[in-house]
Amino acid sequence: MIIMVSKDSLQKIKQDVENYVGQEIFVKANVGRNKCIYRKGVIDSTYTNLFVFKESDTDNKLSYGYADLVTNTLELSLPSGEPIARYDFSTPKYARL
Repeated sequence: MIIMVSKDSLQKIKQDVENYVGQEIFVKANVGRNKCIYRKGVIDSTYTNLFVFKESDTDNKLSYGYADLVTNTLELSLPSGEPIARYDFSTPKYARL
């Protein structure tokens, strides 16, 4: 199934991520073959097509695209476990859950 995401939807996702710059979050990244990597850190900065995540333990900086959130390759959550952003693009219009 092909999911079409409008430019406005990606802009909304970018705005959602920008709201958490500097705050501690958890990242769950799906790296394939049923493997996931969990990291704790902060969103360091945002750009047009990607954002930079800085790990707390190692100070490594990793970049992720907003499209990773669309494809559910990447999940962001607060320390409380509450997801920062969950998106459902199964409908033609952008929908945030």
